[in-house]
Amino acid sequence: MLKRLLIIATPLIVVACTTDREANNLSESAAEGRAFAQANCGSCHAVDDGVSPNPNAPSLRRAAHQLPDWMIAGSFERGVQVGHTTKMPVFVFEDEDIANLLAYLETLKEKD
Repeated sequence: MLKRLLIIATPLIVVACTTDREANNLSESAAEGRAFAQANCGSCHAVDDGVSPNPNAPSLRRAAHQLPDWMIAGSFERGVQVGHTTKMPVFVFEDEDIANLLAYLETLKEKD
C-alpha cells in the first residue's frame, strides 16, 4: 500500500516542484497571470504545457502560439470567445487580468 502511494505521489511532487521553480522566474505580472490561469483556466487547459484536463482544450502554451496577441487580447476583452463552445464559462476580465494573462502567455512563447 505504501509503495503504491509513493509511486503515485512521487511524480506529482516532482511536477509541483518544477512548476514552483518556473513560477519564481516570472515577472510579477506574468506570475499573477499564471496564478489567474491556474485558478480560472486550469480545469480545462494545461496551464503550461502537457495534457489538458479537457482533451478538446489546448495547453495555454499551444494556444499562445496559435493566435496573434491582438486576437487573444480582444478575446479576453470580450470575455473569451475565440474557439470556445457554449460549455465555456463566461469570464469578465479586468484590464489588469488581461495584461497579466498576456504577460504570462508571452513567457510561454519565449520558452520555445
